[in-house]
Amino acid sequence: MPTKEELVIHLKDKMTNKDIGKVYSISFQKVIQLTKKYELDQNQLRKVNKLIVYMHIFNGKVVYVGSGLWYRCRRYTNRRNKEHKQLMKDGKIEYKIIAEFDEEEAARNLEQKLIKKYKSKGEAPFNKQHK
Repeated sequence: MPTKEELVIHLKDKMTNKDIGKVYSISFQKVIQLTKKYELDQNQLRKVNKLIVYMHIFNGKVVYVGSGLWYRCRRYTNRRNKEHKQLMKDGKIEYKIIAEFDEEEAARNLEQKLIKKYKSKGEAPFNKQHK
């Protein structure tokens, strides 16, 4: 079972209850029970109103750069690329949150800048090419 401190870290890392449950081999409902027991505010800890820019890393290489709401970086159901989707489903992708923003334009600007940077290095194969 995760301690209160571990739960705080996972929530600040914007992990879903399901993903936290997988780490500890418990149900997502148990994670919810623990957050209530420890009186943790999941929305506050995850900063759900902030937009994030994130990277997906596989075998030490950036394979995708994205932006969106807190849960977007771990959601595989809306991925267009089948290989990317499968790697996420299989738990082989490392997630790294780069920055948080209040404004969508700022998040999109950083996302585009990072895509361009990693594409120039031969990485970010799951991103479309941007001009």
